[in-house]
Amino acid sequence: MYPPELIAILILLLVPVSAAVLLAVFKPDLVRNILAGITSVIIIGSSVFLAWKALLAPVSLTLEHTEWIGMLLFIAEIGVALVILGLSIKYRKILPLLLSVVQLILILILELFGIAGPHAMTTFTVTGLSAVMVLIIGIIGTLICVYALGYMKDYHDHQIGVPVRKRYFFALMFLFLSAMFGLVLFNNLMWILCAWEVTTLCSFLLIGYSRTPEAVKNAFRAVWMNLIGGICFTLAIFFLLRINTPVNLLSVTDLLAFPNVSALTIPLAFIAVAGLTKAAQMPFSTWLTGAMVAPTPVSALLHSSTMVKAGVYLLVLFAPLFSQTWVGIFLALIGAFTFLATSALAISQSNAKKVLAYSTIANLGLITACAGIGTAEAIMAAILLIIFHAVAKALLFLCVGAVEHKIGSRDIEDMDGLLVRLPLLSTMMVIGISGMYLAPFGMLISKWAALEAFLTAPLGCVFIAILAFGSAFTIFFWTKWLGKLFMRMNRPPAEKIALHISEKLSVIVMGVLVIGCCLGFPAIITGVIIPYLNGIRPYFYLGNKGFFYFDTLVMLGLMAFILLFLVIGAFLGSREGRTIAPYLGGRAVDSEGRFLGSLGVYKEAKTSNYYLEEYCGEKALLKPSWVISGVLIIVMLVLGFMGVMIWI
Repeated sequence: MYPPELIAILILLLVPVSAAVLLAVFKPDLVRNILAGITSVIIIGSSVFLAWKALLAPVSLTLEHTEWIGMLLFIAEIGVALVILGLSIKYRKILPLLLSVVQLILILILELFGIAGPHAMTTFTVTGLSAVMVLIIGIIGTLICVYALGYMKDYHDHQIGVPVRKRYFFALMFLFLSAMFGLVLFNNLMWILCAWEVTTLCSFLLIGYSRTPEAVKNAFRAVWMNLIGGICFTLAIFFLLRINTPVNLLSVTDLLAFPNVSALTIPLAFIAVAGLTKAAQMPFSTWLTGAMVAPTPVSALLHSSTMVKAGVYLLVLFAPLFSQTWVGIFLALIGAFTFLATSALAISQSNAKKVLAYSTIANLGLITACAGIGTAEAIMAAILLIIFHAVAKALLFLCVGAVEHKIGSRDIEDMDGLLVRLPLLSTMMVIGISGMYLAPFGMLISKWAALEAFLTAPLGCVFIAILAFGSAFTIFFWTKWLGKLFMRMNRPPAEKIALHISEKLSVIVMGVLVIGCCLGFPAIITGVIIPYLNGIRPYFYLGNKGFFYFDTLVMLGLMAFILLFLVIGAFLGSREGRTIAPYLGGRAVDSEGRFLGSLGVYKEAKTSNYYLEEYCGEKALLKPSWVISGVLIIVMLVLGFMGVMIWI
């Protein structure tokens, strides 16, 4: 009789794949909706059950005769490399072609000659960290897939000329979820590498879904950058296999418990680069901003529950090892610099999806900085950032996608008065934006924890200064957007088009999750994060340390007051009220709000935000940022090799 935890793990790994196959076969929308709905319920239920069991006690399961699983995953890796290779040849993309060939050769060498002797190990592990990821993937990921059922009905009406390939789209979405579950549940680095490569392939194909020249260009940019990460991951495994040790370092649990960290500096440096590419850190950030050409559910999935979260998950997983090397310090510097640079870049963007993209990269940079520092306090801050960012950013992406279909624009300047025009969506956007930067919501709590971690870190004053300036930039761009939502302009109402039930359900549930996570942060810290930290390293033991009861009550009271204020404000702001013509110092104004300017020309009376493009634009900041972050990565790799030479 199999234990229930194993059954739940197998469900999470196999049900999304099975659903992907069925969704690729059946064409009718009704069948697709039923399949996706049933699959989503199963995934959410299994995710919650497995996370609950893991939070009671870490889950560790060993299967016998797993060679056939390894062979299947090896075949899948070869298939991924061949698909990328074939498409690179078809579209004549030289760099992805060369990198896919290199990765294919490395995988073949690794599988055929790299692994010698017995390599039995624990098959699956579910710790507090992986339980958090399971919940993020299982709940937020499936809600995004449910949202996509309604979204894709409107997508092709707005994207004239894009071939309708919904079966292909939904099959890839659920395959993506399965790969992510494997990535966070497997204990074997070879198996994790396979799941890692499948996420690269899925993102590549989904970004290029429309097959427009821009989509193809951005999809190939994403794949060649992530192939660099895959190659680095593979090289890390090569070096781990060359270390003479009685334990199997392909086992994540063995690797984390390995006492001689000096011998691990080279593989740790390569793992760091792999995490940086997948998490879209500088200088690899452009693949994620380019991914905004994809349908909004893809953007939401990439940002909140898959792909980029895989990168920071890997970094946080090995944070206890990073904390003991100079590799970790430079990894933290790269993350902190990315946070600062991309927060500034977000100021110059009026495209809502671009703002969300740069904001995502910035927050992932802060998580990367915490992972590089690797202390208990830093890991606590990193996990909090992962949770709060996932729920808030998913909500914002879903809202932006729906708003774009309703008003025909994703430009922030076109969102003034949205509380009147689209009350439900704009209220959810207010909750999402508040969750990203207003005190005392989740991201502010996480930054508070990060600040405490930076106080005792090497170069702590540098990290604190970067956190202060980067946070000031985030206040700038989030406040501009929030102000536009509350602004009351004399605009015609949006078309009376109701949200699809799947869109409305996903958006409302996601909004509730944002509020629930913010109100439940004391339970998250004491019930999830502290037990995880107590278990991974003896010197991380924190006992029952948490926020003091008084501080918690004050924080929750303040949060409840702000939530009540926002809800009342959103309700009052959504009422029609009186329309008052703008006063322009005596200038004549017509019924549409236009005024008679010089030379008898009518002009529109409007307000707009500052974007400071000459200071914060991509032309001003991107190239210098690439150079600085590239130099930091090179130094990190050099220090990795030097660390091994010193150990030898």
